[in-house]
Amino acid sequence: MKMSELSERSGTTVATLKYYLREGLVPAGESLGATRADYSEAHLQRVRLVRALIDAGVSVAQSKRVVETLDSPPTSRHDLLGKAQYALPASHPDVAVSAEVTDLVAGLGWQVSPDSPALRSLTGAIAAARSAGVPLEPESLTGYARATEGIAAVDVAAVPRDDLTAALHRVVAGTVLVDPVLAALRRLAQEHVSSGSS
Repeated sequence: MKMSELSERSGTTVATLKYYLREGLVPAGESLGATRADYSEAHLQRVRLVRALIDAGVSVAQSKRVVETLDSPPTSRHDLLGKAQYALPASHPDVAVSAEVTDLVAGLGWQVSPDSPALRSLTGAIAAARSAGVPLEPESLTGYARATEGIAAVDVAAVPRDDLTAALHRVVAGTVLVDPVLAALRRLAQEHVSSGSS
């Protein structure tokens, strides 16, 4: 397809597509001459992924790290999932991991790398909640963690096993785009549970 068709099918302006190409977020098309190129379905999928990432608040630099991982995925499925998770933006990246978070993860028996950015994100999020007056007792944190383990099982089961690139795409896009779905479901569940207790 020509760039104009890629633009129309992806809902992305030609100027934005050219920016994605310049930044290396989307690979160049097959050259058809000095000013023309042909783009494939793979280009369309990449543009949609990049748009989804940027629309979800992932920076251009972080999006570039994600697509670089897509361009050379690791051979191990576990390593691939880790690369995808670690390429995504983390909140509180400069916070030191607290002993409370380390103990929580150990107590759950979770196998998590000590370098996981999610450990710092969790430490910072707990501190922010507590500073706003939300106590987050250890029992509550354990309850939340156990509930999210079920969500993680659904996530991992949905990741393709035979295509590492598709798997990486699913992890990255799924993590970024399903987080708001989970937040909305939580609110709906709260409404449901509270309606039965009144």
